[in-house]
Amino acid sequence: MCAPSEKHIVYNVTNGEIIMKRIIKIVLTGGPCGGKSRAIRFVEAELKKRGTEVLTAPETASELFAQGKSPQKNGSYQFHRELFSIQLSREKELEQKAASLPGSKTVILLDRGLLDSMAYTDHADFERYCAEFSQSEEKLRNSYDAVFHLVTAAKGAEEFYNADGAIRTEAPDLARRLDSKLLSVWAGTPHLRVIDNSTDFDGKLKRLFNEVMGVVGDPEPIEIERKFLIEMPELSALEGMEACRRVTIEQAYFLTKTEGKFRIRKRGSGEQAVYIKTVKKKLNEMSRIEIEEEIPREEYDSLISERNGMFGIIAKDRYCFVSGSQYFELDVFPFWTDRAILELELLSEEQGFTLPDFVKPIKEVTNDKNYKNSVLSQKYRHLFERR
Repeated sequence: MCAPSEKHIVYNVTNGEIIMKRIIKIVLTGGPCGGKSRAIRFVEAELKKRGTEVLTAPETASELFAQGKSPQKNGSYQFHRELFSIQLSREKELEQKAASLPGSKTVILLDRGLLDSMAYTDHADFERYCAEFSQSEEKLRNSYDAVFHLVTAAKGAEEFYNADGAIRTEAPDLARRLDSKLLSVWAGTPHLRVIDNSTDFDGKLKRLFNEVMGVVGDPEPIEIERKFLIEMPELSALEGMEACRRVTIEQAYFLTKTEGKFRIRKRGSGEQAVYIKTVKKKLNEMSRIEIEEEIPREEYDSLISERNGMFGIIAKDRYCFVSGSQYFELDVFPFWTDRAILELELLSEEQGFTLPDFVKPIKEVTNDKNYKNSVLSQKYRHLFERR
């Protein structure tokens, strides 16, 4: 069992004692009539029953529509720019409020995330207003602790589409297309879960809440990984999948006297790249947590070039994709032409799963340290060091 990385950590002083506080940002997304609004109310109530502080944010687009605004009336670019601006400010305000609250944990539940905007507007427009607010697609994709995609009722529960009395402007076919587009937008985010319509809605809520608790933790987060060494799949077919995204990753491992062991990662390429530093913090003799922070490119490049304490470096292409309702990450390394590593996360060791049809497992390597990235980074370090 591994502790998931934490993106939002603050330290508060209470009665002279320094307390580490987790701020957990969770996005609920999905096509029309997926049950997001009811799901947020349900998750909020259940978390509060367990003593967890919760802050929520409504869907910004619905608020703008209620004010009489729309892409048709105000122009697509202006409408989506305003939506993005409002939501960005709201998220920052919620983070500030969460940091000021007492306790060791606050959950922020968001009805759609900033990246949802990308599914509803022209990509060039999205990049334009994104850059205006010093954001990027890859930065947004990595700015949440978890994203839960609630599949529209128009996929698998058609008889309930519109059953909640809401006025839907989208026909079921359009709802399905939007659902697929939203899923493809979020593919590549580190923690994506798909909540489908394989049960009734009460069951859907329970499955969602179980996944939420895996992230929030009671008392600790849960992350159980399964890892397989597989035959190299046909990558062109993989890239042709709608809900699949290829992410280039470079990461290096360090051990220094001042900071101990840590990892730095470059995720993405060019101007879209995000640079992340992950440090392991010991909570007690039994527990540790990995704290992530975004760092400037200059700091990343400096650490790589100076190599002070660096004991391994590696690069890979990561294919993040959804098959059925399961999210997979497939790592392709330049030193292998015949094999790759496939990973998935589960909530329990007993949880069932189905590997995609195109996957041909060689063996499971979940507990084989020889296939850990940190070990591979030492074995093949000579291939990646900048000279």
